[in-house]
Order: sequence, then C-alpha cells, then structure tokens
Amino acid sequence: MNDQILSPKMLGYWDDDGLKEATDEPGIYCVYRAAKDPESGEMEVQELLHVGESGSARYGIQHDESRPRWEASLQPDEALWYAIGPCGKANRERLKAALINAHKPRLDADSPYLERFPFDRTTVHLYGRKEKLQAIFTVERQD
Repeated sequence: MNDQILSPKMLGYWDDDGLKEATDEPGIYCVYRAAKDPESGEMEVQELLHVGESGSARYGIQHDESRPRWEASLQPDEALWYAIGPCGKANRERLKAALINAHKPRLDADSPYLERFPFDRTTVHLYGRKEKLQAIFTVERQD
C-alpha cells in the first residue's frame, strides 16, 4: 500500500482580469461560479465547476479546453473565479482525482475519476481558500 497525505494550500481567488497575478507554479486549479450574495451584495463563491491540473496552473486555467463550458454555465452578473493549489508533478494527478472523486464538480461529469479512484488511499487536508471544498477528506482506491 502506498497511502498518501496531500496538504496543498489553496491560493486565490482570482477572476479573469486578476489572473495575471496568480501563481504560475505547477499544481491543481479549481474553477468556480461566483455571484453576488443577496444579503451582502458581495461576490462570493457559489459552486465548484471544474478541477484541472497543469505544470503551470495559471497557464492551465487560461488554456483549458473546457473554458467555453465554464463560461456557458454562468448566468448574467456571475463570474468565473479560480483557486490554485501548488503541487509537484508526482502528486498532481492524484490530487486532481481525489478532488473530483470527493466533490463531483458539475463540469467534470465525463471525468474517469468521478466514480473511479485508481490510487491507494489518499487523505487530503486543504487549507487556505477552500470554500465549497471539504477541508479534510479521504478517498479509497476504487478500480
């Protein structure tokens, strides 16, 4: 068994205008739908749409082939927001798979990780900007 504990710090949030300020480190990225809170009037994360990974997280967000689907999921006055979890190459795919398997983002419905987790037991402890994500969760191998 090769059980693993992954503890990325989720950095963010950035919208498309502010994305140039985001880290360009390798890692996973979460794409969210953001909208105004009816009580405060402030923009807030509403829904996790997609989880991706890249050797350059900012580049991955900017060039992800799913971008048109992200944009199509927005209602008027909503925006895309992004969070990045720096992570080395050895664990990026595993972390992405764990997040998709545990959270089932709407726009990752075609992901093989939605119902299958091909890695040994993985515990994820997220800290930082993690709204709409479980802070601590474990995913078991499901082949």
